[in-house]
Amino acid sequence: MKELSSGFLRMMDHEGIDPVEYIWVVASYPSSESGKQEAKLVPANFKIASLVGKRVKLEFTGKIRCVNCGKVTSKSFNQGSCFNCFQTLAENDLCILRPETCHFHLGTCREPEWGEGYCFQKHTLYLANTSGLKVGITREKPVSNRWVDQGAQEAIPLLEVTSRRDAGLIEKQFTSIIDDKTKWQKMVTEDSVSFDLISKKKELLEVLDSWDLGVPYTESNEQNITKLSYPISEYPKKSKSFSPDKEKEIDSKLLGIKGQYLLFEDVVINIRAYGGYEIRLYSE
Repeated sequence: MKELSSGFLRMMDHEGIDPVEYIWVVASYPSSESGKQEAKLVPANFKIASLVGKRVKLEFTGKIRCVNCGKVTSKSFNQGSCFNCFQTLAENDLCILRPETCHFHLGTCREPEWGEGYCFQKHTLYLANTSGLKVGITREKPVSNRWVDQGAQEAIPLLEVTSRRDAGLIEKQFTSIIDDKTKWQKMVTEDSVSFDLISKKKELLEVLDSWDLGVPYTESNEQNITKLSYPISEYPKKSKSFSPDKEKEIDSKLLGIKGQYLLFEDVVINIRAYGGYEIRLYSE
């Protein structure tokens, strides 16, 4: 097999939405020393989708570098951080996962300057069909970047707010009537059943108005549903998850790519979950 790429893993980049064109990305470092180093991102010069239908090998060396500071670490936290960055950086605080718990106003943000730039800007709440209907929030521009990373097949914006905390408060309230999580096992093994997103959007906005949460928002006037399609030849029969902490290698036929998952005949792997892991990619 021919080696196509080697380096420290990063999320796949992408272009387009119908179909999504994925770009394999790794990071390189100036030296093999274990201390802090600045990463250089290296997008592959091939389209990863061109490997769908072929035998592909992913080989994990066992080495991990923190995606934040570049130090070698024996264990990865929160998708690629060393323990120190996990404990000290605002982007690794619980409020990023649960925005309604934002504590900036209490003066306890880990990095106030970072928080001002990241959290206090326009956020979009959206309705997406991933493994089924769900609500979510994003600051991505375009919003469809988030939909791709979640493996959504169709989606539409609901409303906009001016801070991540406000988005989290509304999303949290919505979870009493609709999911806010993707069931990844279902998402990677079958297509979603199509829904009438326009009607569901109207319904959710009417319910939100009746709650009177006291959170200012602007309803999205978007009436067009965004459709997304992925490079998949067929779905795997099972959703067995691969972990490089337990096994070191995948050597199998690549069936497709959806969200940040590579779908193989016998396993699937969430690329986002293993940021910073050193990897070599081969194909026949």
